[in-house]
Amino acid sequence: MIEGLGITEIGIVGIIFTTLFAVPVAGLVLIAYFFARSIRRRNELKAEIYSKALEKGVALPPNVFGGEKKSKNPQQAFNAGVICLAIGLGIALTFALTGWIIGQKEAFVAAAFGLIPMLTGLACFVIYRYSQKAAA
Repeated sequence: MIEGLGITEIGIVGIIFTTLFAVPVAGLVLIAYFFARSIRRRNELKAEIYSKALEKGVALPPNVFGGEKKSKNPQQAFNAGVICLAIGLGIALTFALTGWIIGQKEAFVAAAFGLIPMLTGLACFVIYRYSQKAAA
């Protein structure tokens, strides 16, 4: 037995571990299982429809299952870029001002997390520009 820990403390640690680790992992496993099962079932139904159509000699249209996907509007990339840039700027400014007001340098380190959405927004702008050049 660990010195200083009794049965009660070990039980509490076990409950906390189960709550914080095992339950979320089990939830993710269940979500993945049901997601994979639904994809497999959908593919089985598609195969069944194709085989019945072949038996009857009926030609299925190419987009019977939504095969053709709509091309994305370049304006969506621009809009996403503006939103991500604004979110990143807001995060960075919030932590930077907090660090400046309370005088702790650690808050400036946290302000660097604003770079993640800011760079994502920059990538969206690049995608927008390339799609503009490709369309021209």
